[in-house]
Amino acid sequence: MDARAEKEDQILRAAESVFVRYGFARTTMGDIGKAAGMSRPALYLQFRDKEAIFTRVIENMDAQALTSIRTAIARIGPLDEKLLHACTSWGLHGVELAAAFPDAADLFDLQFPAVRQVYRRFQALVVEILKENLENWPISVQPEDYALTLTYGMRGLRYAAQDVEDMRRLIGIHVAIYSKPLMGRL
Repeated sequence: MDARAEKEDQILRAAESVFVRYGFARTTMGDIGKAAGMSRPALYLQFRDKEAIFTRVIENMDAQALTSIRTAIARIGPLDEKLLHACTSWGLHGVELAAAFPDAADLFDLQFPAVRQVYRRFQALVVEILKENLENWPISVQPEDYALTLTYGMRGLRYAAQDVEDMRRLIGIHVAIYSKPLMGRL
């Protein structure tokens, strides 16, 4: 890794810890620079603004999460269990983070293009899981629409959940309801 890439990696690791603790709105370039052990002007030489850093941090966190989910579901047999694991892992992450660091809740705001991309990637993963585990698509809704509503339905559950464990329970119900039409035809 060259010096520029090492510096960028150092900034992104530092920025992740700052964003997780303070959220996007409360984090400043000065906070990131301080955490990375560099001045704000030096930070601007690497990234044009806070949103550029945020985008990279979210992309990295998402890539790690999806890799972890893919690795785990490769060892799981039934489709409904794969979907439950994927949805629980993905859907609880933000809730757990916000429970530990309340200011981090704004990291999952759909106003950010990087966050919208996280949702699209998870939807693509759901479609991938479905297509790998079903010979024929058994319902009248397209797999892409199924993945869209499953994913955004979990987002809505965040507003009803009392805490992390309640969110886990609600995701289980959500996935069971979504899985039922698929499982009856396997």
